[in-house]
Amino acid sequence: MKDFFTRQEQAKRNTTLLVLMFVCAVILIVLSVYLAVTAGLFVTQMFMAQQTGWFVRDFWEIDRFLWITGITIIVVASGSFYRTHQLKQGGGAAVAQMLAAKPVPSSSNDPLLSRLLNIVEEMAIASGLPVPPVYLLSQPGINAFAAGFGPRDAVIAVSQGAVDLLSRDQLQGVIAHEFSHILNGDISLKMRLMGLLYGITLISDVGIVMMTARGSSHHHSRERGTHPAMLVIGFMIFMVGTIGSVFADMIKRAVSRQREFLADAAAVQFTRNPEGIAGALKVIGGYKPGSRIQHAATQQTSHFFFSNAVKSWENRDWWATHPPLIERIKRLQPGFNGHMKSVDAAKRSDDVMRGAVHAFEVGQGISTGLVANAETVMASIGRPDGDALQHARNILTRMPKRLSDFAHDSFTARAVMYALLLDSASSIRSLQLNQLEKQADANVFRELLDIQPLVARLDTELRLPLLEMLMPALKALSKHQFETFRRCVTSLIRADKKRGMFEYMMQRMLLRHLYPQFLKVKALKVSFNAPEQIIDNVAEIIVMLIDRGRHENPASTFKVAMFAFNERHVPDMPVITEGDIHKLDEALIKLERASSELKRKLLKSCVVTVLADGETAVAEIELVRAIADALDVPMPQFRTG
Repeated sequence: MKDFFTRQEQAKRNTTLLVLMFVCAVILIVLSVYLAVTAGLFVTQMFMAQQTGWFVRDFWEIDRFLWITGITIIVVASGSFYRTHQLKQGGGAAVAQMLAAKPVPSSSNDPLLSRLLNIVEEMAIASGLPVPPVYLLSQPGINAFAAGFGPRDAVIAVSQGAVDLLSRDQLQGVIAHEFSHILNGDISLKMRLMGLLYGITLISDVGIVMMTARGSSHHHSRERGTHPAMLVIGFMIFMVGTIGSVFADMIKRAVSRQREFLADAAAVQFTRNPEGIAGALKVIGGYKPGSRIQHAATQQTSHFFFSNAVKSWENRDWWATHPPLIERIKRLQPGFNGHMKSVDAAKRSDDVMRGAVHAFEVGQGISTGLVANAETVMASIGRPDGDALQHARNILTRMPKRLSDFAHDSFTARAVMYALLLDSASSIRSLQLNQLEKQADANVFRELLDIQPLVARLDTELRLPLLEMLMPALKALSKHQFETFRRCVTSLIRADKKRGMFEYMMQRMLLRHLYPQFLKVKALKVSFNAPEQIIDNVAEIIVMLIDRGRHENPASTFKVAMFAFNERHVPDMPVITEGDIHKLDEALIKLERASSELKRKLLKSCVVTVLADGETAVAEIELVRAIADALDVPMPQFRTG
C-alpha cells in the first residue's frame, strides 16, 4: 500500500501528466482554429471578392498559420493564467464563492449545521490537519466538495440537500471522502486543472464576440451590424470552442474517475463503516434531484464534487467525471443488487432533523491514547483509520464546552489564542496582560480575562487540538483585525524577551495557516534531494527532541534515530543549547524545501526518537507535530499507551 509521501510524489507526476494533456489539447485547438478560420474565409470570400477583389487562394499559408497560432495561444494562455492566479489568491474559498456557497458560522445554533461542523472537526483532528472552513451550498441536490491548493487554504463545502437528507454516518462518509482528497493532494491537482482548462473554454467566447460584434458604418452608409465574414468565422470558432469544452471534459474525466474510487476506499478505512458512504450514494440514487448542482459555474467545477454535479445524458455515465453510482456502491458492497429505493424527501428530512436534535454520537474514546510503534505511526500519516477517529472524538469530548464555544467564534477565538500564550509565571503574565490591554480590542481583552483560568487548567494534550479548532474562526477575521491579532501574538511571545519552544511552535503553526488567507505566499520549490544536504539540520532537530524526552542513553537514541534517516553516515551528536529556537527555525526553513523522500526519512527519525524511551511526553508530540506541520505533512495523534 502506498504511503503518504509516495502518494504526494504521484500527485506531482499527475500534475506533469495534466500539463502534457493540456499541451496536446492546445495543439489540437490551434489546428482546429486554423481550419475554422480558413474554411470561414473560403466561405465568405464571395462577399469580400465582390467588394475588394480579394481572394483566398491557398488552403495552407504559413503567415496565416503563425498569426492564428499566436492569437490562439495568447487567448488560451491569458485565460489559464488569469484563472490560476485568481484561484491562488483565493484558495479553496474562491471555488466556494464561484458557486455562491456561504461560510457556515463556527458557532451555528442550527442542529444540522452543528452536526456538520462537529464531523469536520473530528476528521481534521484525526487526520492531523487544521480544521478547514466549512461552506454551505444552497442547493437541493446531495453533494459536497473539498477545494484548495493544500491543507492551509482548503475548504469543505456541503450542499443543503446533503445536510438535510443524510444521516450522521452517511454525512461522515461523504466528509471522509473529501478529506481523502485533501490528504492525497487531489485538490491541488483539481485546482490546477480548473485553471488550465479555463483558457481552453475561452475560445468559444471569442467566437460569440465575433458573431455579436457590431460593425461601424461609414457616415454615408445605412448598413450596420456584423459583417457576414465575421459572422461565419465567429460561428466556426464557436464550434471549435465547443470542441475545446469536450477536450476539457475528457481531461477532467481522465484525472477524476480513479481518484474517486480511491477516495471511497479511504473513507471506509477512515470511518470503518462502509454502510456510511454506500448509504449516501444510495440516497443520491433514489432522490429525484440526485446530486445535481444548478449553477452557472457547475460545469467548470464539476470535477471537485463528491458525485456528478452536472446532469448526464441518458446512458452516458461513461462520459461523466465520476464513475456510475452503482459501480461505486458495488465496490463498497459487492453483494449490492443495484436497486435504489425511492427517497421521500420530506419524511427523510424530518427523520434526519430528529436525529440531529439529540446529543452527538460520541464513542467512549481511547482514554490512554493511541498505541503505536514507528511503522504504524508512519503508515497512519495521510491515512487515518477508525482508531484515530475514535481518539479525535475522545479529544472533543474532553474539551470543556465553554472553551469549545469560545473557539468557534472569531471574536472570542482571539481571546483563547491569547490565553494559550500567557506565561505560567505571574510576573511575566502580568507584563503580557498590561501590553495586551493597550494593543488588543477592549472587548476581546475582557473575554481573555474571563476565559484565562479555564485555559490555564486545560490538559496539555488538548492544546494543539484546540489550536486546530481555532483556525476557521481566525480565518474569518478582517484584514485589520488580523494585523492587530498578529501584533498582539508577537507582543505576548516577546514579553519575557525569549521564546519558549511551545510559544515558538504555536506562533509558527498559527501564522503559517493564517498567512495564505491574508497575505501573498509563494510556493516553495524542492531544493534538497540528498540526505547529506540536510543531515546537520536533522541532527539538531533530533537532539532537541531527545532533550524533551526521558532518555537514559541519549547518545544511543541519537545513533538509532540518525541511522533511520541515513544508513550510510551517522554524524557526531551536536551540542545544542536547551531551547535554541533560532537553530530550530533555521532548520525548518531549510527542511521545508526538502524532497518528499527526505521528509519521510526525517519524520521517521523523529518518531523513532520519541518512541525510544517507551514514555511519550506531550512536549515531544507537540514538537513532532510542529515539525510535520512545517513540512506540510499531516501528523495524527499518537502515544505509546
